[in-house]
Amino acid sequence: MTETNYNDLPELAFANTGTFLKSPSTEPAALTADTDVAVYGAPFDGTVSRRPGTRYGPEKLRQASAWYDHFAGGSEGAYNADTDRHVAHTEVNIRDCGDVPTVPNDVERTRRQVKGYAKTIAETTFPIMLGGDHYLTYPAFDGFAETIDGDVGLIHLDAHSDTIEGDDLYGDHWHGSPMACINELDSGSYANHAMVGIRGYERAGFEDLIESDGLFVKYARDVRENGIDEAIEAAINHASENTEAVYLTVDIDAVDPAYAPGTGTPEPGGLTSAQLLRAMDLLGSCDAIGAMDLVEVSPPLDDDSETTAMLGANAVTRFFESKFC
Repeated sequence: MTETNYNDLPELAFANTGTFLKSPSTEPAALTADTDVAVYGAPFDGTVSRRPGTRYGPEKLRQASAWYDHFAGGSEGAYNADTDRHVAHTEVNIRDCGDVPTVPNDVERTRRQVKGYAKTIAETTFPIMLGGDHYLTYPAFDGFAETIDGDVGLIHLDAHSDTIEGDDLYGDHWHGSPMACINELDSGSYANHAMVGIRGYERAGFEDLIESDGLFVKYARDVRENGIDEAIEAAINHASENTEAVYLTVDIDAVDPAYAPGTGTPEPGGLTSAQLLRAMDLLGSCDAIGAMDLVEVSPPLDDDSETTAMLGANAVTRFFESKFC
């Protein structure tokens, strides 16, 4: 059963420290029909396999977003020279719903809390989740999907497929398993799932999912050979075909650690920062996408310039501007 009584847990010290793009704060249940988009955080890293720290991701992403709102948040907006567009954040009714009350040592309770938060927001407006580790995509997708009458596609930017089932060490619920968990939902399926940026090592047999289950994959090598536009357009076509809506999840380690060092499981050979931002522009223009998240930003592992947090906040802002401004 989904928990929706969020006030029975004490607030964590690293939660609710600001708002994304300096937007007004609103409780999920208080959102109104004229709200265009609502951001929420999930400060949890209880399922990571290597280095923790993503619990601080929502806080740092919000802080970094203030830089971008400094220009485009005024009454006249600003010219985004990279996208060649005039954008005005004030023309969009954006709200920040704060952070899900997570439980650091309880994966199951955190899962229920995130699902409830995601569902409550999605019943009214477009939800954007700031993670947290990538396991959180599973309950966020689940909550969103319960508001959709039909199958939900998934576009997934990542270095890793996160399709591991029943790991001997980590079990069924960790940040290497969310896509396998989503595949088990009535609303989710590998047949409606498109991955971009996969590289490094996968379990033996991963490639069989393409043949047996219809999983669509554009590897990092495909992006290097054919460009990011081709990969994203193909992913959109696959995930939106035969589905009622699409969920977008972005793991920051899809980006090469030269551009995004602050993450727990970095893999060389990834997307450039420019490719990620271009991807967000294209994905923001996709009408089928009804929810998104950005996960695995780990501020304790970032460099002194907070490069990863700045890139993550910029990526979400670019998606936001492409879709709503």
